[in-house]
Amino acid sequence: MNYEVQDAVLWLEATSGTDASYAVIFDRYRRLVFKRAYDRLRDVTEAEDVVAIVFMEAWRKRDSVRFVDGSLRPWLLVVTLNVCLNHDRASRRYRRLLAKLPPPDHEPDLSERTLAQIAASEAFQALRVAMKRYSESDQRVIELCLIDELPVSAAAIVLDMPVGTVKAKLSRTRKKLQVELERFAPASEVVDI
Repeated sequence: MNYEVQDAVLWLEATSGTDASYAVIFDRYRRLVFKRAYDRLRDVTEAEDVVAIVFMEAWRKRDSVRFVDGSLRPWLLVVTLNVCLNHDRASRRYRRLLAKLPPPDHEPDLSERTLAQIAASEAFQALRVAMKRYSESDQRVIELCLIDELPVSAAAIVLDMPVGTVKAKLSRTRKKLQVELERFAPASEVVDI
């Protein structure tokens, strides 16, 4: 098959709306573009990115694509080289900018914090499950006083209950929660949820 003639014909078909023709051109030259990009960049992922950019540029500049003796190959090779050069320049600029940055502060080990967050999440979920066993009135007291940390007097006003009733409910539910949630925290900490 004579590619030189077919490239021009396929390109005309592709720019006229025949997707299959563009796919044929892509399949025909993607390995060549990849090889040239990889030879320059020595990185598979970056070479794949170059292939995508080259064919995007080909489509973007579809009206000004130049054929040499009916072949798209030389034009694609020039675009591949230009994209690789742009990539090299961008990489150098990026490295220079990074070199100008001050050294990073010591980053703490996040594993401890992550484990603490997981444990807190599990404890909160266990609290939610435990609360379902209490009356709605007790649940409201737990929500307002223990979770939202409202003062007992404010909770009493909002719930329209005497302060003594809220204190009694809070004391009773704390003791029950202390037993139910002791696997998550020492007894002294459950009181201060």
